[in-house]
Amino acid sequence: PIKNVADDPKAHCICMDFASPNRDSFAYYAVRYWLTDLAADDPTSSAVRARIYTALRRASIPLAMPAHETFYAPGGDEESERKLARHSTRRKDALRSVSLFKPLTDAEIDSLVNHLRYSPFTKGETATKQGNVAHWLYVLVSGKVEVRVRGDGISKDVACIEAPGFFGEMGLMTGDARQADVIALTDIECYRLDKNAFNHVMQNRPEVAAEFSRTLAERRVELWAVRDDLSDEEKAARKVTEQQQILGRIRDFFALDDHGPSRVP
Repeated sequence: PIKNVADDPKAHCICMDFASPNRDSFAYYAVRYWLTDLAADDPTSSAVRARIYTALRRASIPLAMPAHETFYAPGGDEESERKLARHSTRRKDALRSVSLFKPLTDAEIDSLVNHLRYSPFTKGETATKQGNVAHWLYVLVSGKVEVRVRGDGISKDVACIEAPGFFGEMGLMTGDARQADVIALTDIECYRLDKNAFNHVMQNRPEVAAEFSRTLAERRVELWAVRDDLSDEEKAARKVTEQQQILGRIRDFFALDDHGPSRVP
């Protein structure tokens, strides 16, 4: 939800026009929404535009460009190569910041870099929604998010994640539905890693599934501990059973054979 935007009538988007002769080659769209407070026109418009802009960036849809452009790039090809190197380094650092990926080799990390998809969100936006199914993980490189669990008509804040961090790991590793809402407390920058990009790592080295299951079980049980007020003994017991179950789901999700470890160490 966006403050001061009405739930009813629903906001909608329409195509206003296509390019006309002698004009730049793009189409015009309008987003229409209804205000609950007419005095809040400008700040609400800003919030709506910010949401649209970040959604377009996540979808890799560029803003319209003129039909004729001239670019001047100081430094030429060398500067372009340095820029690409900086982007690559930032992505490697982001992956290395994820504790889940500690078992991966440098070569495996390098193989994932070009598969990361830049995914920004604006303050107040829902990055993942409880109950949704999405087979990817977000690597948080700037900003802060809040994890909220809904149930029995109430919503409870169970964790706060600051960059560097990650969320959505169960969707990537097991295909499970999202267990919580993740809300951006600030404008955030993320990289998204999909199952298809991660699949070759699992197929080439299925034995790492056991190490992944351990990290996932610890993280999930810590969330449950806050939600259900578990004792230390209950947490320890749940970690053992949850790790074994997660390992089985990882193997099923990635269709792994049994030549890796068959039991959780």
